Amino acid sequence: MTVQNPHDRFFRESFGRLEIARNYLEEYLPADLRRLLDLREMSLQDGSFIDETMKAHQTDILYQVRLRSGEPVFIYFLFEHKSYPDAQVAFQLLRYLVRVWERQEKDGQLLAPIIPLVIYHGEAVWQIPTEFASILTAEAELRPYLPNFHYLLGDFSHLSDEVIRGQIWLQVSLSVLRAIFNPHLRAELDELIELVFQLSDKRTGLEYIRTILYYLSGATERVSRQDLQQALLQQGAEGKKLMNTIAQEYIQEGMEAATRQNIVELLHLRLGISKTKFQNKLDQIQKLADLHLLFHRAATVDDVVHFEQALAALQTTSDH
Repeated sequence: MTVQNPHDRFFRESFGRLEIARNYLEEYLPADLRRLLDLREMSLQDGSFIDETMKAHQTDILYQVRLRSGEPVFIYFLFEHKSYPDAQVAFQLLRYLVRVWERQEKDGQLLAPIIPLVIYHGEAVWQIPTEFASILTAEAELRPYLPNFHYLLGDFSHLSDEVIRGQIWLQVSLSVLRAIFNPHLRAELDELIELVFQLSDKRTGLEYIRTILYYLSGATERVSRQDLQQALLQQGAEGKKLMNTIAQEYIQEGMEAATRQNIVELLHLRLGISKTKFQNKLDQIQKLADLHLLFHRAATVDDVVHFEQALAALQTTSDH
């Protein structure tokens, strides 16, 4: 599935990498908690627990690790990508954690401990308490009967005093997250790209650099594609080669987006189908040739059923 939100996509492609997630836990978990965990064997879990209405500014990733005693424990990453802190994040976290436990119960598993982490990178420093009880108004005598938990906060807003630590992969991903809402991003772009290109000699490094450049071009208006091109040219032959590759991919993506839009418009005009009915499914079709085929079907089918059949056939093919 194509991830449309650039913040969501960047976070998943960053913290979905075991080496980045593990290094974050090594660097940012409290020492007493880190000593309890065996981080050598982490496994990324399938699925998201975020409400549809919250996906515009939240992303989640769930990892299973083990205590040094061998018992399972889960690490729940919640990425808050609003430009300002959300006072209700603890309540949202509670709902998401309950959903994780509900899935465990459904699968016949014992309920395992979950450590919630919030990673934030907005424009303002996070000053909201990190305790669930802080959002409840209750007398002290009632507190023992109410749920409560703490979440761990990583505040990487551009105004935060947090010093970025860790190996180069983690330093780059957190530096980019911090930079994206920085009003001075253009002035600091060359320095940021220079840091990013330290990954160029790493395995899969260039692939990740492309992810970063797409993020910088799609998640903020503070830098233009021309700004990025100029910064890339300062990285020599490798930067120029990467710039040309990305330019071609931008053209390809533009053609794909235009074809999807044409399909939607054609179905609406010919058959009166809502413009949102097939949007999510069309976003999952990655090949331009397949989109052209669907455009032809949209122009020739007599009813929505036949178009749905053609769309389902292509989705089945792309899944294999």
